[in-house]
Amino acid sequence: MDKDNTLTPREIVRAAIQFEPYDGPVPHLELEFQLSDSMFGEPTLYGHDYEALPPHARRDALVANAKLWIRVSERFGYNVITGLHWLPLEAQAESFGIIRELSGDRFMLSANQDGTQAIPNGEQMLDLSIRMADDADGLLSELDARCNRAIENCRLLIDAGAEIVFMCSDYCFNSGPFLSPRMFRRFVTPFLKRQTRAIQEAGGFAVKHTDGNLWPIMDQLLECKPDGLHSIDPMAGMDIRKVRETVGDRVCLFGNVDCSRLQSGTPEEIETSARYCLDHGPLNGTGYVFASSNCIFKGVPEEAYLGMLAVRDAWQNETHNQR
Repeated sequence: MDKDNTLTPREIVRAAIQFEPYDGPVPHLELEFQLSDSMFGEPTLYGHDYEALPPHARRDALVANAKLWIRVSERFGYNVITGLHWLPLEAQAESFGIIRELSGDRFMLSANQDGTQAIPNGEQMLDLSIRMADDADGLLSELDARCNRAIENCRLLIDAGAEIVFMCSDYCFNSGPFLSPRMFRRFVTPFLKRQTRAIQEAGGFAVKHTDGNLWPIMDQLLECKPDGLHSIDPMAGMDIRKVRETVGDRVCLFGNVDCSRLQSGTPEEIETSARYCLDHGPLNGTGYVFASSNCIFKGVPEEAYLGMLAVRDAWQNETHNQR
């Protein structure tokens, strides 16, 4: 804690994920924030940009990028710094150390790693279908190796300072998962369960992200025992109140302000969506992290995101005054 016993953003989100009570604002993060150019006048450092730099210039670039993400986190009240996952692993690890040097342990650091089978693109879908039908054992062997590599990367990043790992393979369309529940249990669930357990055994929180309608595989996702689910997609009919009633205190919920409202909705529609999440996401005031239903991507108007955050502030003040 700080000297005045006020919880840091990192301590607040740790408490929320573990369903512990805390005194402070509802934690907030975005899986990605893509408006740094327009809102801060600085571009995000991506892997291809970093690797194009001469070796002697790379440290300075990482320092500048770390300072940007600290500014983003301070400006929008993030509890978790999430902007480093586009960099190579070694650059992410070095960035974790830089952020700790610059800001101490105020913020939780994150990584994105997922070794499980995601929805393939159109060109890959036929090949995957053939493999599942004609070479299931070979495919399972490849998925096993992919999972092992992701686990190795997770351990490296957790050792370097990451405390939360987002597993971002998308499994579902708006209509449901890309595999039947029976096939999902064979080709996805064992690897998701293994990676989740490995992250937790290494000392990290494991958060499963997927878009779409999760209901047909919700039991399998919960069976894997992640610490969190992101993003509880309202465009796929995922009602966060129903999700909370279903999962109880088994998993922290991350989300789910409607991205379609953020992109093109009215201020009133954004407020309605944001307040619904804040009213129904928490369980007894904890176990919830406020976020959009995907990310703040290019195309989201600045005023829409700021409006979403203003709703959080107003809701927080109202809730505090009611105590």
